[in-house]
Amino acid sequence: MVQRFAITLTQLSYFAECAKTLNMTEASQELHIAQSAVSTAINQLEKALGAPLFVRQHSKGLVLTSAGESLLHETREIFGRITDAVDSIQAGQREVRGTIVIACFQTIAPFLLPQLLQRLGERHPELTVEVVEGDHEESIDALRSGRAELALNYDLTESDGIRAEIVGEARPHVIVGTDHRLARRKKVSLSELAEDDFVVLDLPDSREYFLNMLRLAGITPHVRYRSSSYETVRSMVAMGLGFSILNQRPRIRQTYTGERTTILEISDPVPTLHVAVSTLARSGQTAKAAAVADVVREILAEVAPESG
Repeated sequence: MVQRFAITLTQLSYFAECAKTLNMTEASQELHIAQSAVSTAINQLEKALGAPLFVRQHSKGLVLTSAGESLLHETREIFGRITDAVDSIQAGQREVRGTIVIACFQTIAPFLLPQLLQRLGERHPELTVEVVEGDHEESIDALRSGRAELALNYDLTESDGIRAEIVGEARPHVIVGTDHRLARRKKVSLSELAEDDFVVLDLPDSREYFLNMLRLAGITPHVRYRSSSYETVRSMVAMGLGFSILNQRPRIRQTYTGERTTILEISDPVPTLHVAVSTLARSGQTAKAAAVADVVREILAEVAPESG
């Protein structure tokens, strides 16, 4: 339950200035507002507290009452704490230290996060990184809810209120088992796989991306198996249960089954996924988020030639 207060910081600010000058006219001049606004604020404050804060002396100005002296002491404490909090937050915006939570698309995570965490640990030892993994929508939801400050995602869909900076690309490719009839080829047209069973990476938005790619090539996919696990898809393909289309490329061909897959480039014009660093559009980028984005760009620039 949100607690509501009968007094405001503006009223306290006006009160503190009046207590400083002991004159409403001088206080209004210092605050650059009308004297009537100051008088109204003090009256409202006294009404909310149920006690007079000043004795009004028409010729001599104001005199603080005991309640006024007590409130002045507490007001200085409150403003001091607020000032300290603001200074701390602003310093945190400028310094690469503290904690940052990153939301990461689950199929990007094993390819990017280990290197990212290792390099950030070396360069920014006072920065603690926490990771939330999920699909595209879960990553965006983590941003919107404030659970994460930054998301590493694909540009699968546009999201209102989200600022996305493209930092790399992941071109799609076909994978088949080593015994597949096309396994010795380096490049393949999707039409050559029209009659083959398809093993789809079954994640929201990703699923539609892969199925639409085949439909745009004039193919009605024969979906035989679905899995939300990247490695399960690879293992199924390695066992000869169908072909698949993926974007990330592991450095090894072996799967959890011990069997291997073969990567085939796609000769058709197909949509490429881009890796994006996303933040809330209404928020400025902190030094922590900028440091993370810099290392992500660096890593993706290094692996870019292998994506071809």
